[in-house]
Amino acid sequence: MIKVKQQRMDEDLFMRKHKEVLAIWPTGRDVDLAEAVAYQKALPDGKRFHKILQKVHEEGRITLFPRQGTPLVEDEIALIRSLNELDIHLLPFTTDSYTRNLQLDKVEKGLQETIRTGRPALNGYPLINHGVKTNRRVVEACDGALDPRSSRIGQALVAEIAFASGMNAFPNSFFGWIAGYDKKATVEECIETAQYTGRLIGYYADHGVTITTDCHGWLPNFVIPMSINMATQIIESLVSAEQGVRSVFPQVNMQGCLFQDLADMRTLPKLMREYLDKFGHADVLIPGVFGSQSPLFPFPQEMGSAFGYIGYTAVTAALGGCDAVSVKTVDEAAGVPTMDSHRESYLAAKWILGVLEDQEIEIDNEIIDQEEAVATAEVHAILEKVLELGDGDLVVGTIKAVEAGVLDSPMSINIHAQDKVLGIRDNTGACRYLEFGHLPIPEDIKDFHRQKVAEREKAEGRRLDYYASIEDFWGISKSRLKGLPADNSSLGGGQQAC
Repeated sequence: MIKVKQQRMDEDLFMRKHKEVLAIWPTGRDVDLAEAVAYQKALPDGKRFHKILQKVHEEGRITLFPRQGTPLVEDEIALIRSLNELDIHLLPFTTDSYTRNLQLDKVEKGLQETIRTGRPALNGYPLINHGVKTNRRVVEACDGALDPRSSRIGQALVAEIAFASGMNAFPNSFFGWIAGYDKKATVEECIETAQYTGRLIGYYADHGVTITTDCHGWLPNFVIPMSINMATQIIESLVSAEQGVRSVFPQVNMQGCLFQDLADMRTLPKLMREYLDKFGHADVLIPGVFGSQSPLFPFPQEMGSAFGYIGYTAVTAALGGCDAVSVKTVDEAAGVPTMDSHRESYLAAKWILGVLEDQEIEIDNEIIDQEEAVATAEVHAILEKVLELGDGDLVVGTIKAVEAGVLDSPMSINIHAQDKVLGIRDNTGACRYLEFGHLPIPEDIKDFHRQKVAEREKAEGRRLDYYASIEDFWGISKSRLKGLPADNSSLGGGQQAC
């Protein structure tokens, strides 16, 4: 029986859960909500995420939204200040893997080893173990606003300590956990966690503090059209808004086909606004739109190719009118990035953004219009089916939709995903559905995908199947969009390796 609903958490229940969360680790004792609200209110606009993003949008600029996080406070301050020198003031703040899984004793050991050896023994910033007072040193020493990252297990305590520390943006994307971070959790468990985080952000909003949440949706682990990712980002925004969140922003994942990526940049923010308004959340702010490198494609391992991938991401985000763009570092494929790699990677992206900033380049054609129309029809159909399954309750419908495969995506790690959907590139490199599973895609749109796949099959003289989809998956890492049969050496060679 489904227990969670699309309704605001009762205040007494929220406060009971709040005390339970803070009791997980000793640094939780430093969180006092009244004092934290006062601290947040005292921050200048230059340390408020939504204010910075609004200013960027109003000025018609585009800024970078890089990944970063290192174990020691002094190193973290130095790293963020180096980003400030590049005029980067929206700062994702990656917590380490142990923190994300509440393995906090291991975090302590990692910190001690880092201090002893001088080399990072953690792959991010241990926000919980450092605690409120130490984290405020980072907030106060840097110019900009911090947006820490977590996953389902650590989400609640990371959020509590982050907000009390003066950080005022935070992902609340339960489909991101389902896609790539939590193997066994049920959809209901993921939504419950997101509802608590949303209610915590809503508590701050009720007391005059705006904390922004970024939506990720069902992360594209594979070559696949973005309609499921868009639909699930919208679901995440509605779940958060119901709990009192007053500022959300979408992230448009780029897959390499310019016209399709530009169409997605038009489609997602329009539809998110449409559904927020439809469900009574017209007061929820969308302060900006972010472009992002698809997070789970294989990253180019050659330095030149990696710089090329960063360049494509920056150019497309600028042409698409994004307010910020998230790029990875050139050594993303090799391990924890160095400060030098951060600087060189972001300088490359900034050069591109700089030369495009004053050029009013408008790209509009029938292909972009068609891609936008197709994506819009797919998202509408998916969301209407989700609502139908829940008899109007979005949360109930979401849980049933994943169970039924109405919401589905390939290669998700979570055992509750059906994983019956498969994507492929068409002859132009755009992403299409090869297998629809149980997605409620309208029949005329299915025919459109089939026609595009058939065009590539005719051009290449072969049938496109699972193995061709695997080849396409590796394409970007090999400076291509469409894979070739000879390209699957990474898989051990030939179809037999799959």
